[in-house]
Amino acid sequence: MTHFIRICSFWFSLLILLQVFPVQSAVQSKSLTKGIYDGKIGNDQLILLVDTTFNDMAKGQFVLSRGKGVEESHAFSLNTAESRPVFQSDLYLGKMKSSNIDASTFNGTLTLMNKKRRFLFWRPKVDLSFVLRPEVEIKPSERYQKEVFSNVEVKSDLLYGKAKGLWTSSPYSDDPYITTLSKGLVKSFNDPKLLDLKLDVYYPKTDVFKNRPLVMLIHGGAFYIGSKESAAERSLATSLAKRGYLVASIDYRLGFKLSPGDVELSAYRAVQDAHAALRFLAHNAKGLGINPDQVYVGGTSAGAVASLAVAFMDNDERPERIKQATKEGWLTRIEESGNKYTESFTIKAVANMWGAVSDLNVIDKDQKISVLSIHGTADGIVPYEYDHPFQNSLMVNRLLMDKMYGSKPIHDRLQMLGNRNRLVSLRDMGHEPELDNYKTLNQWMDTITYNVSKFFYEETAPSVMLPPSQLTVPESSPLKTLYYEVNNGTPVQVKVTGGVKTSANPTDATIIWFRNSERRQLKIVSSNKFDAWNEAVFPVFISK
Repeated sequence: MTHFIRICSFWFSLLILLQVFPVQSAVQSKSLTKGIYDGKIGNDQLILLVDTTFNDMAKGQFVLSRGKGVEESHAFSLNTAESRPVFQSDLYLGKMKSSNIDASTFNGTLTLMNKKRRFLFWRPKVDLSFVLRPEVEIKPSERYQKEVFSNVEVKSDLLYGKAKGLWTSSPYSDDPYITTLSKGLVKSFNDPKLLDLKLDVYYPKTDVFKNRPLVMLIHGGAFYIGSKESAAERSLATSLAKRGYLVASIDYRLGFKLSPGDVELSAYRAVQDAHAALRFLAHNAKGLGINPDQVYVGGTSAGAVASLAVAFMDNDERPERIKQATKEGWLTRIEESGNKYTESFTIKAVANMWGAVSDLNVIDKDQKISVLSIHGTADGIVPYEYDHPFQNSLMVNRLLMDKMYGSKPIHDRLQMLGNRNRLVSLRDMGHEPELDNYKTLNQWMDTITYNVSKFFYEETAPSVMLPPSQLTVPESSPLKTLYYEVNNGTPVQVKVTGGVKTSANPTDATIIWFRNSERRQLKIVSSNKFDAWNEAVFPVFISK
């Protein structure tokens, strides 16, 4: 009996010594990788975020994954410097044995020092196992948002068609409109002749992408003067090309006799030529590296009038005098002039810079074309509201031109029809606000370029639709997936601040939000076939 007692005493003493002075086990002392780890401590499912690593120390926070939409986050640290790594937090505190730690996994048996002892000296032990969650590394492009290309190539004077007219280019001048008309009066009585219709193409020199949206610009000048090399068009074309678009700036037929019918005809000829230019560009889409189903048109003054008409006006919506002339055989339909190309194209957006329309009804409810309008509220040449053009032309305007609907009524019409549109009203500014004179641009050109490039980017890039009701999460909410849709593209990645996703799926939006976080934010990254990226950011709130 005495011998048995001695044996028991020996083993009991040995167990105490092992508890106090544990055997040194081999351990791989490696730091963890920053990122998200999925795993378990005992029976508890955890998601662990490592956000700081230094030598043999990793720190971060974790949440319990138990089907709740909102959880308290808990700070933790893992020290691997010792022979038995130490995991420390408010819920779990202890040393690990039989541990295995590398850059993407760590596991072992954790002795819980913060739990009640079992049978004198023994602490409860639980298995601990975590695996680094794979994450997609993406590099969103800033194409279309910023000037990502430094050099722009210009191919000048590409012939897109031929048509009878008076002239296609005339230098701008600072002369009053009446003086400009009188200077061209003799030329306007010449017989129309067959004219070459030309355009310039701007594109980023080093760009190899072949599915670019097309922007076509149409200069102003009252359908009487101007050229494709005008200062505003040249500046805007260069900036847009640096952003990754292919831009075409066109010449078109100019000039008219001093009669209401001929003034109206000059505007119609511009629309025909713009349509011919778009057919030519669509025909050469592959060589130019453009997508003819993603076309934006824009212009200043008369160029804006032509841009709105080529986008919205159908043959049956043309002015009565134009339709009658077509019936009589001395005028053709919109798409039957300039060249024989028949390729189709789709206009998605218009940049209307101080333009107007003669009839608001040309903007139909089934034409979901986006429109940006920029207009000075004190414009005396093209009305901001509804009025005759050229208010300071000694009443000649009333003899030659009907009243027109400027950017404000155009905006109101588009609002009523539900078209995406934006009106930028330049308070107390007159016509051509970007010019100090017809050769010198001023600071307003920056405002115009910013608004046009931003509007076209929004039209090009994907957009995210997420019901706002999902952005307020009750504290007691069960775990559920947020619903969202990406228009004009596909989702690439969902990112979270102030919470953690429950899945490694990059586009999954099942999220546990941290109750004790100061800021919660959801970011949905998407892209599309135009290499346009969008990062939509939504703030998230917790309610009681």
